[in-house]
Amino acid sequence: MTRRWWLFGAAALAGCVRYPEPYRPPMQRRPVEIGGADKLSHFIAMNAPGAERHIVEGVLGLNDGTWRWCLRRAVFQFSLPDNKHKRLLAEVTVPELTFQQTGPVKITVSVGANILDTLHFPRHEQRTFEKPVPPEWITPGAPILVSLEIDKLWRSPDDGAERGFILTRLGFIE
Repeated sequence: MTRRWWLFGAAALAGCVRYPEPYRPPMQRRPVEIGGADKLSHFIAMNAPGAERHIVEGVLGLNDGTWRWCLRRAVFQFSLPDNKHKRLLAEVTVPELTFQQTGPVKITVSVGANILDTLHFPRHEQRTFEKPVPPEWITPGAPILVSLEIDKLWRSPDDGAERGFILTRLGFIE
């Protein structure tokens, strides 16, 4: 009989549980607005649906489903809801094929009329460029032009077609 009472007592005590202290839910933040079908976003991958909306000039069609050739000057447009703590990110490639003909190249990156940086490519390579953008260069809600301009073009020996560099991703991040 004592064994039964002991099991009953243990079961009763097991049901007595302390509840955790109440806590405040995390602060809610508004996500960066991506935009609808007709809106510009803050960032694009070259294979993203609607990437063409961001291309202003100097960019050819999609290759291998992920990247695009850029000519001498590639211009893109973006839109941002605010101008605080933004960085420009670009994934750029200077392929071996073009480098054999051009040698070292420079790509100048501009936001609006302002030069953000000049990338030096002493060899063929893929590079992810990331740099803070001064807030006064960005007008929230208005189209923001970003350009990448290479100093030397590769010319195809077969048909004379000219190419500059390869771009995979471009846009603003926080």
